Amino acid sequence: MMPVTYDAGMAFDAAILRRLGERFGVQTWPVVLDLGDLGEVPGADTESGALAEAEAEAEADADADADATIASLDLVEHGEPTPWASTVLRVLAQPQREIEIRSYSDGFVRRICLARNGHDHVLAARTGSRVDVTVVDVPDVDALATAVRAQFASSGSDEASPADFTAFSAPSADVVDRLGRCRTGVETTDALHALGANPADAAIVSAAFASCRTRTEIVASMNEDGRFAQSSGAVAIFDTERGRIVSSPSKSPDGRVWTTFSPGTGHRIAQAISLLIETLPDGKWMP
Repeated sequence: MMPVTYDAGMAFDAAILRRLGERFGVQTWPVVLDLGDLGEVPGADTESGALAEAEAEAEADADADADATIASLDLVEHGEPTPWASTVLRVLAQPQREIEIRSYSDGFVRRICLARNGHDHVLAARTGSRVDVTVVDVPDVDALATAVRAQFASSGSDEASPADFTAFSAPSADVVDRLGRCRTGVETTDALHALGANPADAAIVSAAFASCRTRTEIVASMNEDGRFAQSSGAVAIFDTERGRIVSSPSKSPDGRVWTTFSPGTGHRIAQAISLLIETLPDGKWMP
């Protein structure tokens, strides 16, 4: 596996990144970053003249402040984005492949996008109004998986203890059906046992789900040649009082999608990302 390399990166307020994109023709951003589409303001045609004028004035002031920040960060040279900024805008505005990560914890959401256009990769992570942006050298799928795994190590969470049980797999449709009907811990334990966990492991995983502190969802998508598609299912990571659990999809030779529940080691996370990419229609990440 070739190593993953990162540039120094930059941190922006989300409004600064939006303004930079607006100045250079970006119309859409990765949905996961929740930056919104840049376009006509809803209701602008129906506002009273005074209100519309006041809002336009406030918007102009905000744009001027953002432009001053952009200038201070040296993101524009001779009226054009710097090579670094140009790469960031191009990859985020037109990703051909994308990994979307959302972590939910007590009303708090962390959003991460790892996007590819051509051979260029950009990693953008949003927490609150702050967006950290880095151009990443990802030479192959193994390096991609390592880069995703690293997002769980940045806060020390990669050292979280994995839950203690034996991995088991079941058809994804059965997992959704059985677990979707559970309302109590006992029902969840019974469903997990029916899906292939031994009785002791079913009880451990059920108790872990009941004490989940942070839940992370990871999906992959492709958008190329006018065709958009998502991975078959999502990787889920559960950080619980009983340890970390990884739930990951994979596609069997007959085309069926299976879900595997496994202890949440860093290796398992990286492996899950590689298998997730294989569920895309062409099964590839790199061009």
